[in-house]
Amino acid sequence: MPLHWYRESSPSACVAGATIRVLLQGIEPDEALQQTLYNGRHTDNPEEITFDELNSLKETTQAHLEQIRKSAGAVPATGGR
Repeated sequence: MPLHWYRESSPSACVAGATIRVLLQGIEPDEALQQTLYNGRHTDNPEEITFDELNSLKETTQAHLEQIRKSAGAVPATGGR
């Protein structure tokens, strides 16, 4: 049986959840992605995820983390212009 996402936006929500886990809990992206997949909020059969789908989620999570880390120093501390 193929992987069944609850919503069309579930893969994006899964990546966002994994990204937040990495940033707040300080865990590795792979572990964060596994925790997010198996929390029951995005899919009812996470064990059916294909290698390609998992790889895509990992790459997207890494890209989000990289983007956040790059932009973290770009905002002035006072918030002014």
